[in-house]
Amino acid sequence: MMTSDEIPATKGAGSRNRSPEDRKFPYIALEGLNGAGKSTLRNSLEKSFWALGMNVYTIGQHSWQSPGAARVILDVKERRRAHPPERIQLAYLDDRKAQGEHILARVLQEVPVIGDRSFVSDIVYLQALDGIPAAETFALYRRHEVCLPDLIVHVDASPNTALANLAKRERHRKPHENPRQMRNLADAYEEVLWGNLIDGLPPVLRYRPAVADDGTSYTGPADDVAARAFSTLGLGS
Repeated sequence: MMTSDEIPATKGAGSRNRSPEDRKFPYIALEGLNGAGKSTLRNSLEKSFWALGMNVYTIGQHSWQSPGAARVILDVKERRRAHPPERIQLAYLDDRKAQGEHILARVLQEVPVIGDRSFVSDIVYLQALDGIPAAETFALYRRHEVCLPDLIVHVDASPNTALANLAKRERHRKPHENPRQMRNLADAYEEVLWGNLIDGLPPVLRYRPAVADDGTSYTGPADDVAARAFSTLGLGS
């Protein structure tokens, strides 16, 4: 297992964007493949915030505040109906703006926020599955001052590990949950978060869960990702 000393600490540490509202508390976004271990890490981070005497608000990828945008997003995710790339981007932008204005701007005045996915999933999935360049969508978000996290934690499990974790869940597979497309998504995450594709990202931490003999993942005690995240955010010192 790779320890925290062997993992690059952060990327983009000087690129925080606090728009649309100044916030009193941090916003951490967890990113990675379905089955990577984001929910397990979220639960661990919640307990670490509680240990500091802070309650936590959790959100998902979408706000679902705009019915028109929601219809397009569901069409894209469920492969129900095709839309032009520009319409897809505007629907995701509308949803992202609504999340910032109606949820994050208020909640971040009161408590920290952990996002189980964020804008990163928007741009990564649209690039990997729909051929819409991530840099183009992110540039659109920047022009419209979309609210970005203070920190992104990339839960970097391999496609094989993520698929092994998903196999233990009692639910139907989503259309993209197959080896080929999961590999495409993993490559897109690497390119977006750790390559030179995107300028202006918030700081990023890489977290690689440990892998058991059966191919599934678990939280390895050697990497205290909460301590690394809090150090990056200046918390608990």
